[in-house]
Amino acid sequence: MDPILLKYKFRDLLALAAMQGKDVYENELNKLSNLKVYRKPKLTLQSIFQTYWPIFKPLFIDRLRPAIISNVEKMIDCKNLSKGYLFFECPSCDQFYLQGLSCHSRFCVSCNQNYREKRTIAVQSKLLDVPHRHFVFSIARELRDYFRVYRGLFDVFFSSVNEALQALVFSSKIAVKEDRRLGLVAFLHTFGRDLKFNPHMHVLVAERTLDIHLKLRKFSYFHFEKLRLYFQLALLRNISNHLKVHASKDVYNRFNRLRSSLISKYKKGFYAHGPKLKDYGFLNSAKKVSDYITRYASRPAISEERILNLDTSTHMITWIYDPHDDDDKSKDDPSYMGRQTITEHVFKFIAKLIVHIHDENFHSIRYFGFYANKSKKSVVAFKKLLSVTTIKLKRSRSNWINMLKSIYKYHPLLCSCGHTMKLNLDYSLLRDPGG
Repeated sequence: MDPILLKYKFRDLLALAAMQGKDVYENELNKLSNLKVYRKPKLTLQSIFQTYWPIFKPLFIDRLRPAIISNVEKMIDCKNLSKGYLFFECPSCDQFYLQGLSCHSRFCVSCNQNYREKRTIAVQSKLLDVPHRHFVFSIARELRDYFRVYRGLFDVFFSSVNEALQALVFSSKIAVKEDRRLGLVAFLHTFGRDLKFNPHMHVLVAERTLDIHLKLRKFSYFHFEKLRLYFQLALLRNISNHLKVHASKDVYNRFNRLRSSLISKYKKGFYAHGPKLKDYGFLNSAKKVSDYITRYASRPAISEERILNLDTSTHMITWIYDPHDDDDKSKDDPSYMGRQTITEHVFKFIAKLIVHIHDENFHSIRYFGFYANKSKKSVVAFKKLLSVTTIKLKRSRSNWINMLKSIYKYHPLLCSCGHTMKLNLDYSLLRDPGG
């Protein structure tokens, strides 16, 4: 809406706010400007699923995991005032504010933003103030269908990455004797920019080991040729062991035949990459690296900015992505692909998204070695990346009020009369989650 028309429509509110000073006036103007009715219309995942999920669900109900149904339906009702809200009222005048309840689903774009902030703080609060290396591990394309069907294989993926990295340390007999352990944080990612199911893992590794004497030692040489082979052998062995218990005999035997062929095909092992920190350019510190990886690995499968159009008459949706292969190429390169535009049936689009929803209580970020919660080796005595004060400050800022202030530039509880609204639980609607 035109700012002049907005000021005319709400002149009484803005006049009252102006009497309280510039800060209150600008806050009220930004608040009114960001009302949904005045925002530029855009396609959201919530609106797409609200329209098509009631049709999609019964058609594919036999193929939908409980976690998919739960997360999608939570997201559809996120901040739906009929499902519950918090009531804030001004202590000085009769104005009030209703805050819809968040769904807390990681499939929800809105809630995921808050999740990313909290995950970043949680990860950084564990890190030691030492150099860290960013590794990426990928499975062979031939294994993707097994991971799609047998979701327990994600646990296998995590443990195999940890085994492979630890094997580099244990190549030394003294390291085995002293039980030297790396500290690492692993982030599972299941999609690429094209939304295809492509499980891979980002791993933040401290360039240190900790031994039974609680001595921290430098460890910065990673033999990549060995690492790829260690990872390949550990992953294939562990998948085989998992399928032996959780799959049919036919599937188990078929996998073991594939296992032999993969070892022959990928003689140098599976993909494992970890450049030195100096190769990152701007990512020259543990804080920046961890911040980048955590936000990258916790992001939703697709940004709503990439959804261009939905034709409700043909049910075709159009969205875009920039191929990873173009990242290090100039536009003059003959192999440069450029931005890709995809137009497909909305059901196909929905199917591509929901396959990335994890089962309930699944942790996509895990800690190993001396960063593990159950580690017997304490790192309390060593300097952390963030101080206790910094962590507390970051946590205090990661609430819904500060998120709105950061994104939309207004404080939702600052009344136009200059007072701060207070929560009134008696007038709030708090639904029973199980009801």
